Amino acid sequence: MNAIWFRKDLRLHDHQPFLNAVKNGEEVRAVFVWDERFDEERSLNMKRMGENRRRFLIESLEDLATSLHAYGIRLTILHGNVEKVISSWLIDQHIGHVFVHDHPGFEERQDLSKLMAKTSEINWYVSEGHMLFRREQLPVELTAFPMSFTRFRKKIETKLPVPQRGHPYTGAEQDVIQEESGKCPEMKPVKMFMVLEELKDMHPGGTGIVKGGETAGLERLSTYVNNPKCLFTYKQTRDGLLSFDDSSKLSFWLANGCLSPKRVYQTIMQMEAEHGRNESSYWLFFELLWREYFQWLMLATQERLFLKRGLLEKELIWHDDLRHFEAWKKGETGYPLVDAAMVELNTTGYMSNRARQNVASFLTKNLGVNWLWGARYFEEQLIDYDPASNYGNWAYQAGVGTDMRELRAFNVVGQGIRYDPKGRYAKHWLKLPESLPGHVVYDPEELRKCVDWPQTIVDQEESLRKRKKELGLG
Repeated sequence: MNAIWFRKDLRLHDHQPFLNAVKNGEEVRAVFVWDERFDEERSLNMKRMGENRRRFLIESLEDLATSLHAYGIRLTILHGNVEKVISSWLIDQHIGHVFVHDHPGFEERQDLSKLMAKTSEINWYVSEGHMLFRREQLPVELTAFPMSFTRFRKKIETKLPVPQRGHPYTGAEQDVIQEESGKCPEMKPVKMFMVLEELKDMHPGGTGIVKGGETAGLERLSTYVNNPKCLFTYKQTRDGLLSFDDSSKLSFWLANGCLSPKRVYQTIMQMEAEHGRNESSYWLFFELLWREYFQWLMLATQERLFLKRGLLEKELIWHDDLRHFEAWKKGETGYPLVDAAMVELNTTGYMSNRARQNVASFLTKNLGVNWLWGARYFEEQLIDYDPASNYGNWAYQAGVGTDMRELRAFNVVGQGIRYDPKGRYAKHWLKLPESLPGHVVYDPEELRKCVDWPQTIVDQEESLRKRKKELGLG
């Protein structure tokens, strides 16, 4: 009997393990483990997975179960320690062949390695599928992986016919990254929505800002990337803070593997083949390439991306300042951009990339608070949490990751004024009067002249000078 072990690949499109498992007509079982680490409580009462992430994951699993049911395959949900519950289930179900995707995550690779060693009597078939490029396409060895995105991009551009800024679309670009394909069994004529009883008591209730699952992910891909008004204006709108369509929002479904990055890439290429390339359509690929970089970086550096020292040889000075961290978490710093972003995160499980850079910069460079606290809080709260992108970006902002340069901090006053000149974002999340002039909203001193607004927990300029001196950069 064949088994498909689903992990962070909750889809059927571009899914080699699924295609391999069903191609010979043998009976197939599917399994997913609700990992006990999901509910693990860390220090400071933070969990691995908050309510918004949990809801999205359950919706994604129900959508997957519905799709599998159409092929006569039942999705089993196991709970507990991955190695223990999977190995027991494989034996109980008399599984002879297991089909699974590889994953660059440190824990994910450990889980798979231990299981394969423990169940050597079973045939394991491991496929690539989490990234755009196959290992054989990578122009560098992992032992010499570039600690700079720009160097990575240039090496990719030198070896492979991928899109390049300012260059027109070519058919070779479409051919270089292809989805997996194969013959599927006949589907049932009627699709029945599957409710997973094993997860019923774990659903937090309510609805999120987006719905989990491959079906919703493909729909968003179609409504955004297949819409010229969205795709070809992406670069102009992507830094917007409030509107849902300011950016693609595909990260929600990419994070759980409900969407394949190859499907996203192919959709962009199809639109460029039809309409031509502009700066915006290229830039959406550029963002996919950033995601790709962090995945390979995580694989190359293993657990180092999750350590306090990051990719450095020794730790920087950090402060375990609980008062400042709690103020940051709750959106009570006195800086409207930071506070609005944290309120949005706590409410919805999302904030824009622009907002993420600002709040991370503020926590690490103005407050000097342990960067891992911030990364772990994002891990708990973000629906689109991806280990590589989350810890890679946090390490970068903290100065312990790639592209390490002299301490650069975001001006959280200036950034708000620049990217939201009318102040609509802060007005919305902080319930400020609509009548406030835009230039007032993000400046705490000016804001206090108009409304009852608290003092800032630190002075932005003075705190940055203090942090630079602390790190020997003053």
